[in-house]
Amino acid sequence: MLAATPFGARATGGVWCDADDPNLAFHFSAASSRDGTGGWFNIAGSLEIKSPGALPANLAEFKIGDADLSERWWDDKDVRLKIDQIGTETQNFASVQLLVISKSVEEEDYRGTYDLRLTLPDGTIHHKNGAVACSAD
Repeated sequence: MLAATPFGARATGGVWCDADDPNLAFHFSAASSRDGTGGWFNIAGSLEIKSPGALPANLAEFKIGDADLSERWWDDKDVRLKIDQIGTETQNFASVQLLVISKSVEEEDYRGTYDLRLTLPDGTIHHKNGAVACSAD
């Protein structure tokens, strides 16, 4: 016998973003409730910086987890992500910041740009930009 509950079934959807160009190889995915009332979960991905310069190896390529996703946004108009990875004190706090901003071009399809900011151990800052494609349902 099935019991009726006041809570309806919540279907899950998700967000996926990809970019692969001379600057980086980036993949991101996360699941969320389609009605937008829940948080994001099963956050996964990777970022490989193809020309990292003097960036420490652990920042030049890393897996993306929940702790790295400092900002997130998804609605029928935009998908936005901010991913941060900070080096250790012995790496002079070198860091990587990836900002993804994409706009809806049709249902479930988003296109936009990324801005990759690299802070090297000597304090030098480099910016790299490119195209990104996202999907969401």
